[in-house]
Amino acid sequence: MKNDKNLCDDWRLTNQMNYLFGAVLQKCVYKELGNSDHEHCEFCWAKFGVHEDMLHVGYCTLDRYRWICPECYHDFKDMFRWKLTEISE
Repeated sequence: MKNDKNLCDDWRLTNQMNYLFGAVLQKCVYKELGNSDHEHCEFCWAKFGVHEDMLHVGYCTLDRYRWICPECYHDFKDMFRWKLTEISE
């Protein structure tokens, strides 16, 4: 695991602190919603989707609008103080 000093210089950090700090997240299997057939990790831009070469499971906001890949979740969960909740399908 990286320390906080290295995380502060991480290329994946842009302005996510403005909208993801303290967010409630759930671990989910990706499903197509609306007009989009994929989503991207808010940090590294890894692609979530239903195709074989895409991520299928990750962490998302309760409205499933923002997605975070498992690696970025692990790297930033303490810094962002995320709270996990059970899936509400």
